[in-house]
Amino acid sequence: MKKIIVLSTAFLLLVSAGFAQKPAPKAKSNPVEDTIQYSLGVYMMQQLFAKTGFVVNDQARFKKAIDDVLNNRKLEVNPATTQDRLLAYQRTYQLQRNRQLEVALFEKAKTEKGFTQLASGVMYAVTKAGTGMRPSAKDTLVVNVICTLPDGTVVDDYNKTKSSYMALAGEMIPGLRDVLFRVGEGTIFRAILPAATAYGEQGYATIPPN
Repeated sequence: MKKIIVLSTAFLLLVSAGFAQKPAPKAKSNPVEDTIQYSLGVYMMQQLFAKTGFVVNDQARFKKAIDDVLNNRKLEVNPATTQDRLLAYQRTYQLQRNRQLEVALFEKAKTEKGFTQLASGVMYAVTKAGTGMRPSAKDTLVVNVICTLPDGTVVDDYNKTKSSYMALAGEMIPGLRDVLFRVGEGTIFRAILPAATAYGEQGYATIPPN
């Protein structure tokens, strides 16, 4: 909802002997300093939004908080707990957003040809069938991975890094394991894993929760 902020300016007219007092001359502006101060505000806001994902829904409250801090006024919240409060809010927001992205991703996959959905919720589509045997839980596998998050962020790309993963099939994340047990050696496939079958609410390295 857009808000219109009306600023009221009070004028005090001093009359002495029938003549208005001349207004005090305005301080000369410094173009360089003006630009620096404005740039500082732009930089701080860009960094805030880029790194936290927060959205300002109430500009009046947001501006009041900034004004209170700049003018050293009494704050409406305890500054000692501000960071923890924001981190908790950010985590809740991120979890909800990731769940929404996950649902949208699976709904889209259901409209594409070639995908099979397993009981675990995992969906996969074979791009190129392999000719080798299917692995067992005790087999050591070498897997080349391109990992993409629901929002399109690429967190790992074998084509760029040329780095493979080697591990026992039975020790891989459940969602990936579900697919590997169903395809032969050399198979190239796409798999969409629900967060619950991957790293869940804990996340892992550059993979956020959910």
